[in-house]
Amino acid sequence: MKTLTDRIEAVSVLLTEPTVSLMGFTRPIEGGSVEEHIERAARECYQSQAQMSPESGKRFIRGIILRGHESVLEHASATFRVLGGSRAYTHEQVRHRLLSFSQQSQRYVSEKDFRAVLPPSIAGNPEARKVFVELMEETRKAYQRLKELGLENEDARFVLPNAVESGIVISGNFREWRHVCRTRCNAAAQWEIRRICGLMLKLIRELAPAVFGDLVLDEKTWVVTHISETIDCAEAQKIVERELAKLRDKGQPPSRILRLLADDGLYAAMFHVKRCLCKGCTATFAACGDLK
Repeated sequence: MKTLTDRIEAVSVLLTEPTVSLMGFTRPIEGGSVEEHIERAARECYQSQAQMSPESGKRFIRGIILRGHESVLEHASATFRVLGGSRAYTHEQVRHRLLSFSQQSQRYVSEKDFRAVLPPSIAGNPEARKVFVELMEETRKAYQRLKELGLENEDARFVLPNAVESGIVISGNFREWRHVCRTRCNAAAQWEIRRICGLMLKLIRELAPAVFGDLVLDEKTWVVTHISETIDCAEAQKIVERELAKLRDKGQPPSRILRLLADDGLYAAMFHVKRCLCKGCTATFAACGDLK
């Protein structure tokens, strides 16, 4: 004989995995990729569009990011659709006010058969799961009863829990998406928004690898580590100093190291010596000259 929880689970829809899809992104009229669009816009500052080539974009964008000139990343945007996220998740996501949102309305959409997001900690605890499932069903019945009593959606929704699924479409420029991913794909962030933003980062990094490539994503924990943290001081200093020595041998200024940033190892090393406050890294970065 089925228990009450078993019977309820047969009716209720419990969600354990969100679905994140990329709906659209900036497409340059002139043709080419979104990163070429960013490069073309950024080069307006230097009137250096003639220097663009199939190989220039990666190192150019990396140089922009390394130097902190991220305003040019605002010329490109991406739009995501998120399904299977809870109302608790969306309450956190909409705090990023530079993003734009279109969210499922509980005033105009009936929630009589709402879907509930099941947290992993509850899913893995039989007793907690029982409490959760039975409460979701009682809530569903309470909502339906209020509707039968003639209440509008906008008032019946007051009994709905944070667990209820809330579809949402989110748009933002690349600079803001970098901020969101760094902030929310953090070990201290709440598990649901960390996972959803991690899925967003995974998609947008495929679209613009130079823009988001310095954000290293662990798909098991959905935590982002910056590329500067993947290398230690001694190795970073060694890599940068070696490249500076090559430039000196060629009679070239140290600032030309920026033109070598297509190399992943050098990119990580440059970021490390810039961010690290130890004397060795500070001196090594200073030896690179004026990188403004």
